[in-house]
Amino acid sequence: MRVPAPLALTLTLVPALVACEKSGPLAGLDAAGTWAVNPSPSSSISSASASSSIRDAGRMMPPRPVPTSSPTVRITMPEEVQLQAIQYMAAMQAPQPSDAPADPVYAKDIADKLRPTGRTDVVSSGRRIDLAVSRCDATMPREAIARNTGASLTTLLAHGVLVIRCWDHELQCLQSTRDADDVLCTHK
Repeated sequence: MRVPAPLALTLTLVPALVACEKSGPLAGLDAAGTWAVNPSPSSSISSASASSSIRDAGRMMPPRPVPTSSPTVRITMPEEVQLQAIQYMAAMQAPQPSDAPADPVYAKDIADKLRPTGRTDVVSSGRRIDLAVSRCDATMPREAIARNTGASLTTLLAHGVLVIRCWDHELQCLQSTRDADDVLCTHK
């Protein structure tokens, strides 16, 4: 007996979907969900700092894994904090409908002006500018922009650049163009 193709496909996929295991460190992540994530009670983040950073330029953001006064997530921190850092960095780089369209020509011009500081790369059609340097820290991306380009973070945002990222052999720092105080660093 021959089974019609759509039914055969359904019969093939259903056991695979049922057998899909939802365990492990990323099981709680929902890629289709909103960024509004409630931190667990065991979180080391104070509720005041987490709730105050959920809104960024009028859009929902996941909770910051660390306060802006100490923006570095270390590899020794709990797994939950490290997962929050991954979510937060992804949200920093994610374009929103209200963002200006990416302007790759402008982003390349800015990247070219940053070359005296280190090796540059324009990523995601101009949404992010990467800067490989010998020493990266939380202040480096903003200082490099001010020192080498004369552009403000607001101007970069108006041209669709959402993040300036510096990185070295042990650290990466993402500077949001939406908020000058929004920097997040992680150890590699």
